[in-house]
This record gives sequence, C-alpha cells and structure tokens, in this order.
Amino acid sequence: MIVLENPLLEDALEEEDDAEDSVEEMEITGALKSGKISEEGVKTISHVNNVPKLKERLEAIQKKLPWIESLDITIDLKVPTEEMKSVINDNFKQEMLFYKQSETGAQQSIARLKSLGIPTERPEDFFAEMVKSDEHMKRVKEKLISKQLTMERTEKVTKMRKMKKLGKKVQQEVLKKRADEKKQMMENVKKIRKGKADQEEADNFEINTEPETSSGKKKELNRKRKAKDSKYGFGGKKKMAKKNTQESYKDVSTFSSRVHSKPKRSAKNDKRKGGKPQRPGKTKRVNMKNKARSK
Repeated sequence: MIVLENPLLEDALEEEDDAEDSVEEMEITGALKSGKISEEGVKTISHVNNVPKLKERLEAIQKKLPWIESLDITIDLKVPTEEMKSVINDNFKQEMLFYKQSETGAQQSIARLKSLGIPTERPEDFFAEMVKSDEHMKRVKEKLISKQLTMERTEKVTKMRKMKKLGKKVQQEVLKKRADEKKQMMENVKKIRKGKADQEEADNFEINTEPETSSGKKKELNRKRKAKDSKYGFGGKKKMAKKNTQESYKDVSTFSSRVHSKPKRSAKNDKRKGGKPQRPGKTKRVNMKNKARSK
C-alpha cells in the first residue's frame, strides 16, 4: 500500500480535528444552547449605530440629481395600528394595501410630471421603428396563417367524420323504423283479411278496393269481370276451389247433352268450320319434301 505525504492536507485535517474538539467542549460546558452561542463560549461582537458617520457616508455616495432622473417617490398611507395588526396575517389585505400605495404614488407622479410640463401619454402620430424587419414579420404572419388554416381544416375533417358516423347511425335507425312499420302494417292487413282485427285496426285501413267514378258512385263491373270473379274468386281461398264435393257431385242441373255429348274431332283431315286444315307435323313435312325431290 502506497501513502502519499502532503503537508497542506495534513494541516487542514489537524485544523478540522481541533474545531470538532472545541465544539464538543462547548456543548459539554453548555456554551451552545438552543442553537445560540453564549458569551462564555464565543467572543461577542458589539454593534455600533454611529448616525453621524452613516449620514456622512450617505452624503458621499448620494448624487444630487433632479427628480426627473430618478422618479422616486415615497408614500405613507398612515394605516392605524389596529388595522395593521389584522393586515399582518391576511395576504389579501396586504395586496390591497400595496395596490392603494402604488395607485397613490402613480397619481402623485403624474401630477408632478404635468406640473413640470413633461408629457405622460404617447402622441397619436408617434412612430416607433420595429426591432424586426418587415420581411421577417411577413414570414411570421404567413406561418401563423398556415397554422390557422391547418387547424381549421383538421377541425372540419373531424367534424365531417363525426357527422358521417352520426348520419349512418340515423339512417340505420330510420331504415329499421320503416321496416318495423312495414312489418306491423302487413300483420294488421293479415288480421283484417282473416277477420281477426279489432274495429280500431280495421278503421285505420279504410281502403276502397272498388274503383269509383268522378261523381263518387261505384263503377259497375262488366260481364267479363263478373264471370272471372265467380270462376276464380276475389281475394278469397284459391286452393281446392275446383274440387268436387258431395253436393256438387250430385248436382246435375248445369249438365247439357248438347255441350257435353259433342263427338271428338278425328286426328286425320280435321277441317274446322270456315278454317284451314290442320298443318301436318314436322316429320311428315320433311318426308313429303323428300318425296317431291326424288320425283
């Protein structure tokens, strides 16, 4: 192990040890009590308030300049002692006291400046040259305008997205409402057709299925329309409409021997009254054409 000898370092360490020893001795003897040093432990320093010497030094350093060069003013508000006691612990009252003192000093200073003939307001035609050039301010203005336009564009896009989402939501709600209304209407129509609807529901569907004339009277149906209605029905049951029942099987009142006993037409040489003979089939026509060519 190598030890380097330094006489300055050794002296500093010895002084620190002596100081620690003196502090320990003072604590033991009661020289240090409650953070204060007594007269027995340390030599006391006497404070002298030599007013003539202080005034002499003040005159030496004081410059006797006119008031316009310093603009200093002293204000004494003369606050009562009782009010001052309450101001000490109230920050708001202290701020108000400072405000009143500053206001009074400003008023007195302005009055004093006016009495000296010194203007206190800037004239309307006052021109002060800018620290920055016009080109620089122009670039700053363009930058601020571009930032503002970018922010407006961003807000507009965000607003349009929100409106688009809201529009889709509203559209879905409208379509769903329409679908529900249509479904309810179809159910009510089915109930009315089957005769299961209430009187109130039936009144809501007052639809005139028969055409009306301009005079308001119902148009009479022609014979052809009546025949089709009687044959196929009108809005009623369609299935099994032509199936025979026991009553229809026994009913022969509509039977006519002239109509139902007509002989069938023969397949060959079928000539209708006042019409052309039946056209032969395709195979027969081809055979007839081939025979004609062979001859």
